[in-house]
Amino acid sequence: MKIIAAILGALLLAPALLSADIDSLLTDAAAVKTGDSVAWVAARDRITALGEAALPDLRTAGAEANWTADGWVRALVAETCRMRIEKPEVAQAVDKPNGLDPAVYKLMRKPEPACQHHLKNLGTDGTPLMLERWRWTFEAYAYSEGDDGRLERDCYAKALLFAPGFNADRRARFALEAALRGGSVPEAWRQVAAVSFAQTAGTDALPTLNELFDDATLATSVREACGWAYGRVADIKSADALKTRLTKDGQPVELQRALLTGVGLLGSAWGWKARGPMLKPAGDEVREACARMLVDALKSIPTESEFISRALALTAYDASLDWVTDLAQSGESQPIRDAAKACLEPLATAIKRNS
Repeated sequence: MKIIAAILGALLLAPALLSADIDSLLTDAAAVKTGDSVAWVAARDRITALGEAALPDLRTAGAEANWTADGWVRALVAETCRMRIEKPEVAQAVDKPNGLDPAVYKLMRKPEPACQHHLKNLGTDGTPLMLERWRWTFEAYAYSEGDDGRLERDCYAKALLFAPGFNADRRARFALEAALRGGSVPEAWRQVAAVSFAQTAGTDALPTLNELFDDATLATSVREACGWAYGRVADIKSADALKTRLTKDGQPVELQRALLTGVGLLGSAWGWKARGPMLKPAGDEVREACARMLVDALKSIPTESEFISRALALTAYDASLDWVTDLAQSGESQPIRDAAKACLEPLATAIKRNS
């Protein structure tokens, strides 16, 4: 009886011991420095070696509520290990995308690496594994030599940063913000991170976008991307942020164009329709604000009529056709009237198509 009691006691104690082990292992793994692939893989493997018995604790530790500013790295560790135990096929797809294999992409009509489509189609299951790759093992991948390797590296980085935003996975927001703020990260990658950050953080992204767009010490390309990113925050607050910056005197032309692009994306008739009928009232408010902004832009910066016209057509707000028609007929100057006239046909076509 004593032996049976001891065995039963050990079985009852085992889950508690397992939880304690995982808690410690998660803490250790989360402390691994960014880019230290050797230490990371060793720490990760100690957790995944526990197998399916670890899944309940990993699910708890990786719950969405734990992806906070202070806790997201630990939650990332838990979700990464859970996915590797539970869905190894997804891990394999992220670890070795076919589109990065020269034996595959060299056979394509355009023989260049391409993995963005593949990774985004993994959905949110792929997010923790992509963030793992970005944070700890990106440089450990076996890229080709020379120009092929540089193309593979660029393709992989952009795909890893793009896919979580495409899938609007809020868990990725802090990792993407870190990439956007990363001074050593190539500017083209930071541009992707800016838009993806906006898609995952929503209105919480606005303070960061405002700060970085307004920072004259930053590379113009990064500030431009923040201008585009406003268009991915589907809220009237984003329209307010765009208006504040679009009406600022002395704004460089590259930034004006980025903001106009952001206005078009934010006001997009198709984008709001895709969000469903429940958000139509909010969409109508935002689209009207965007359309009015663009008509005002015709008055203040008529030289940018090409960008304004494109944004007006995207927004396709019905009343804007009358506003632009009035401006084409009675604008204060010939450049304004000409700019408005150039917008009329594309705008009318877009409105008709959207009706």
